[in-house]
Amino acid sequence: MTNEYRVVTADDIEQLVDVEARAFYNTPTPERVELTRRLIPPDWTVAAFVDGRLVASVRSIPMVRRINGGGIGLGAVGPVACLAEYRRQGHVGRLLRLALERMRDQGQAMSGLYTPHDALYARYGWERAEGRKSYKFEPKSVQLRRKGARGRIEKIGPDDWRRLDAVYRTYAEHRNGPFHRNEMWWREAVITDHGATTRLREAQVWSDASGADQGYVVYANYPLASENRWPRQMVLIKDIVALTGDAYAGLWEHMLTHDLADRIVVETPLDDPFRDMVEDPWSVDVSVEGGAMLRIVDIERAFAGRPYVGQAPVSFTMRVEDPAASWNDGAWLVEATEGSIRLGRTERTPDVELSANTLAPLFTAHMRPDVAASVGLLRVNRPQALTAMAQAFTAWYPPFCNDTY
Repeated sequence: MTNEYRVVTADDIEQLVDVEARAFYNTPTPERVELTRRLIPPDWTVAAFVDGRLVASVRSIPMVRRINGGGIGLGAVGPVACLAEYRRQGHVGRLLRLALERMRDQGQAMSGLYTPHDALYARYGWERAEGRKSYKFEPKSVQLRRKGARGRIEKIGPDDWRRLDAVYRTYAEHRNGPFHRNEMWWREAVITDHGATTRLREAQVWSDASGADQGYVVYANYPLASENRWPRQMVLIKDIVALTGDAYAGLWEHMLTHDLADRIVVETPLDDPFRDMVEDPWSVDVSVEGGAMLRIVDIERAFAGRPYVGQAPVSFTMRVEDPAASWNDGAWLVEATEGSIRLGRTERTPDVELSANTLAPLFTAHMRPDVAASVGLLRVNRPQALTAMAQAFTAWYPPFCNDTY
């Protein structure tokens, strides 16, 4: 038996689609093969081959993630697939390490993934490092407390993606987590729903009285189990972005006209105020959920790409333990001043000691250094370093990514 771990080629695509489908209890189809050939370059995926047969795969999509007005290269991992008969044999672990090496070589300083299997990916340095609020409500039971200025809501199609992108770029510029989106991402990941059947989502743009686009919403309806002879529907909002208070109110006024639906569901940043904007806040169910698991792939490149927005120059030393990415392992001097962060190797005694898992939520400002220290995730050798770390990891907004992958 021979094992090989390598980048897939165009000749491997049919095997790849077969493994990705079967691993998640789906059926591979010619349409899925064609979609993969059209949208997924082969070199985004590494795979394990046993005696020449593809048995497991890890895909990493090159993206750029915003924070504090800067952009950091990110490898968006998914799917991670392995045939059942080849699980627990180390194939996925080998592929994750290989994927990390390739991400580093390609300038992707961070990596993210969505999973219900936290324990597996935590072994390799990924950690929950962003959050989100989920709203669920019956549109018939919700009224807004504030009406916005009159504007226009307009349905658009995929060819008008640039109007969405113009609003999104303004919104994302200083946010913490949004991706840079290109035309392919808008068309295939936002406007198109590649679910059980491929279809277009509804895209609506809100413009103010002068005709300037100030917001948009993208959504689709899905059937719910019937409780009687009447069909039931859920409206799932894929993306909602507003640049002004009037646009925010106008978009929600539009969504509340969907009162034939039994339920509206949307995920938002943790600082979103929608529940406080309605007449009866208790008519909106709210849950706080974890977002993506993230990890720092390349510490030096990640810190260099994170603009510093703290109030004063700071410095500290940290010892990072990262067995899955040995190039990160060791002691580092962090110096932050005048809008940038510099990081380099040091022989000095570390002020703090932490794992790659703890570094991720600190880096995204999902967790404060003092909180990490209080629960044993951060060993503090110099207490004053906590203040310096809090300044270094300041972010203007809580971490939230509009996209899933």
